[in-house]
Amino acid sequence: MSRIGKISTGRGNGAAKAAEPNGERELDLSALRQTPGFMIRILQLQNFEAFYPYFESLKLSPLEYAILVAVRDNKAVTQSELAGVLKMQLPNLVKILSRMEESGILRRKRSARDRRAVELSLSAAGERRAEEASRLGERFNAQTLSALTKSEQAAFLQMLARLVEAHKNGI
Repeated sequence: MSRIGKISTGRGNGAAKAAEPNGERELDLSALRQTPGFMIRILQLQNFEAFYPYFESLKLSPLEYAILVAVRDNKAVTQSELAGVLKMQLPNLVKILSRMEESGILRRKRSARDRRAVELSLSAAGERRAEEASRLGERFNAQTLSALTKSEQAAFLQMLARLVEAHKNGI
């Protein structure tokens, strides 16, 4: 069973709907459905619930997937840069990077540009893993967006990017 309750699409007076056969009931969330933060959070949780079984064969978390792709696509990315992009505290990211390094996926070395910084790169095994993850990711993303037309998908992703950029710049 899903950890996320059903979202009622109808407009109601706030009263709970009749119980469903399994004992759960749909709540009136019409006001919350107008709240971007709530809807983004629900979508994120639903996406993560679908992500884990989809990527089970690679034993990847959404965060590890993001790390693989970001390191693959950005040569000489530093731990600090990656922590900033992923909105993580550096010590928390370093723990995950250490595990990935121990498993032979990731390499770390002192930056030639800034001796204080540590740059990340993928090993040959990491490159192969990133490619496998990307292939799965393409299918997963297509499935995630499948309720939208192709033009809606593009518009949705553009709007999300615009909102992220606006919030980054303090709106």
